[in-house]
Amino acid sequence: MKIKELTIGAAVSIVSLAMSAGLATARAENYYVDLHVGYNMVDNGNLEYDAANVSVGYEQRPAFGGSFGYHDESGFRVEAELTHRYNDINYFDAVYVKGELTSLSLMVNAIYELEIGGDSSGYGLGSDNPLRPYIGLGLGGSRITMDATDNLAGPAVIDDLTYAFAYQGIVGFGVAVTETSVMTLDFRYLVADNIQFEDEAATAFEIDAIQATVMAGLRTKF
Repeated sequence: MKIKELTIGAAVSIVSLAMSAGLATARAENYYVDLHVGYNMVDNGNLEYDAANVSVGYEQRPAFGGSFGYHDESGFRVEAELTHRYNDINYFDAVYVKGELTSLSLMVNAIYELEIGGDSSGYGLGSDNPLRPYIGLGLGGSRITMDATDNLAGPAVIDDLTYAFAYQGIVGFGVAVTETSVMTLDFRYLVADNIQFEDEAATAFEIDAIQATVMAGLRTKF
């Protein structure tokens, strides 16, 4: 796990340093911060043991986070995003359990944003139309924890954490409310495959954390 953690950390650090170097000469007024909150959904899946699979059911819960980035005049944005997601665990197979799956994800996103204009092309920067559709991709890593118990008076059956490489797709739109602020609504599809855990009996298993999140946010340039 330490090798995987170091690899993820190195990858995120390299991308972050490259982004910082690229932004070093950028105009200060094109930097922005974004705060977002939303609703996180995880598809029911399996705990994949060597001997058998155990079905698991999740209950959808909130997500929240923020980002810091740079918006180029051409419509491209690059940002560092930190978002916390969590979901309750309701059952393993037919057995009721009480637990949580949580993730803290650090992502570097590349986003292209359009300002819908009034010229013949239909698109253009500097228009008076407040609508800002965008699409993007992100790479990074997630710190993921899983804990569960099938007896509230007894010990946990799973209580573990790990680190995983993650990637996401983003699609959404914003509405400019002032010259420097944009309200946003987007959909983020975050994937972390083959996440390795151990239960309290030290038996290894894997899960795929595929999280679909609807986010509302406020982005402000400074």
